Amino acid sequence: MSAGVQLANPAVTQAETTDQQLEPFTDNLTLFELAPDERLRRTLSYISHLQAEVRTLREELARAERSSEQKDVLLRNALTREMTLRADLVKGIC
Repeated sequence: MSAGVQLANPAVTQAETTDQQLEPFTDNLTLFELAPDERLRRTLSYISHLQAEVRTLREELARAERSSEQKDVLLRNALTREMTLRADLVKGIC
C-alpha cells in the first residue's frame, strides 16, 4: 500500500525540498508558477539572507573568542597573584 504513495521521480522530491527551503520568500505562489527572473530574484534574496546570517554568526563567534581570551588572561593573572600571595604567606610564617 505504501508503495503506491511513494514518488517515482527523486528529482521531484528535491524540487519540493527546494520549494520548502524558499517558502518564507514565496508569497503564496509556488516556485514553478513564477517567471524565471522572479525565481532568480527570490533565490538571490534567499542567498543574501543566508550570507547575512553567516556574517552575524561569524561576528558572534569572534566576540565569544575575544571574551574567552580575556577570561583566560584574567585567570592566568589570578593564578599568578595567588602564587605570589602564597609565597608571601610562607615567608611570613618562616
